[in-house]
Amino acid sequence: MQWRIIYSIDFLLLPIFAVVLTSVFIIVRNSRYSNSIIKRYFLPALLFRFIGAFLTGLMYQYYYNGGDTFWYFMGTQDIYFTAFKDFPASLEMIFQDYRDLHPVTKSYLTFHRFFMSDTEAMVVRIGGFLSLFTFGSYFGISLILTSFAFWGCWKLFLVFYDIYPQYHRALAFSILMVPSVCFWGTGLMKDSIVMGALGIFVNAAYTLFIKRQQLLRTLIMLMISGWLIMQIKVYVILALLPAMLIWVLLMQTQHIKSVFFRRFAAPIFFLAGTLGGLVAVQVLGQFFPKYSLENLLLEAEKIRWWLEVSTARDGGTSYDLGEFDPSLFGIMRAFPVSVNVALFRPYIWEVRKPIVLISSLESTVCLVFFLYIFFKTGISKTLQLMFNDPVIMFCLVFAIMFAFSVGFTSTNFGALARYKIPCLPFFYSALFLLYYKSKNMLSLTEQLARATT
Repeated sequence: MQWRIIYSIDFLLLPIFAVVLTSVFIIVRNSRYSNSIIKRYFLPALLFRFIGAFLTGLMYQYYYNGGDTFWYFMGTQDIYFTAFKDFPASLEMIFQDYRDLHPVTKSYLTFHRFFMSDTEAMVVRIGGFLSLFTFGSYFGISLILTSFAFWGCWKLFLVFYDIYPQYHRALAFSILMVPSVCFWGTGLMKDSIVMGALGIFVNAAYTLFIKRQQLLRTLIMLMISGWLIMQIKVYVILALLPAMLIWVLLMQTQHIKSVFFRRFAAPIFFLAGTLGGLVAVQVLGQFFPKYSLENLLLEAEKIRWWLEVSTARDGGTSYDLGEFDPSLFGIMRAFPVSVNVALFRPYIWEVRKPIVLISSLESTVCLVFFLYIFFKTGISKTLQLMFNDPVIMFCLVFAIMFAFSVGFTSTNFGALARYKIPCLPFFYSALFLLYYKSKNMLSLTEQLARATT
């Protein structure tokens, strides 16, 4: 059986969907950013992702000839074709859990597996709903979800641009133009939905808790985007909560006029944010047992086992972190190697497949840039910059915690390239901010030295 997600009609519909969506975003750009310097980044970032969505579709169809996106698409096809013969049943597939479906509705399903799993079912339902407006086309669904991912990243970019308008070029690259994010964070996949919701969530949290504007609207957006992330990848929220609480608390130090008290307040707020975030995660686990730390560790072990099996079966490129001890000491021991593998690997000499080469080149550039900043700035100045800048602290805490979770879980470089993309805009933004901040610090030191001579 030759499975397909792309048909001849898709290549005819693709330019139509691309033109319509681009036209909509041109209207948005001209109405909101016509007199802003960031206008120049809007369309290139969108089109870059459209190209990524097109290439990933071709890759899954003609290179892999399979993958999760096939299963998602099969589910959307069930919803799409059911709409023509039993429209209420198609709506039932979209808005009800599999356990609550009528037996007649279940009989319309070809593949039950992804409807039975809550996280996969959410992707299928969203894709199925969009299929009703895209003639069931894979590229139609893909471009709409890619547009949602772009919009979320744009909202994230607006947050950092609002704080650091002078670094707009570096932030635009870090958030909007990262190759792996624009490639893997597209299409009918969990990742495009999560990327869009993540950017909207951070933007809403910034507007609500730090700028304290548009309270009702941003609260609604925060709740919807947070719920969507939890439905698909709850560990994103678990990594984000402590980092965001630290960010909000550290931002309050900027209102302290005394330099002496501000210096002591930063570490105290950091500790309070860390403990508060951990308590929030624990409370979440108590109210929703499937999100408890113990169950998440158990789920991570299952994912590791499955990826090891599938990697061995399909001849994928794997990595080994050694035996894992499910204890606090075991987590601490696995932490640095897991973060390293997520952010800086695969190394060039570990590449076994052409598709992994792009990820390896990007990771290598990231590693070189990281080492350059680290050795040029030094440990003490880096820590000083982190505690003095809540945004850098927020980005690094989230990126490192998230990198640990996916680096520990994946065991496969192909899967890792896709899993790690939510943390990359934050990590790259933190690196660029550290670079410019340290550069300014060195320039100020040199000016003071000249003034005293």
